[in-house]
Amino acid sequence: MKAVAGMAEDGHVTLVPRARAEIEEYFAGWEPVEPVEADVAPVLARRPDGEPPADPQAAYYWAGAARKP
Repeated sequence: MKAVAGMAEDGHVTLVPRARAEIEEYFAGWEPVEPVEADVAPVLARRPDGEPPADPQAAYYWAGAARKP
């Protein structure tokens, strides 16, 4: 992740590395949206129309979709 953050900085892109638990805090109390039943999942696991990857846990990025009550 340190290398990815360094490349982003070199490209003048803001990237703030966060652990899954930190991302989950953004979705606390919200209703998860399909296709993933969890609030937060690796980006590669959120592919409703495609082939699932060999290892969906192998991702640099976390994604989530939820409805705010």
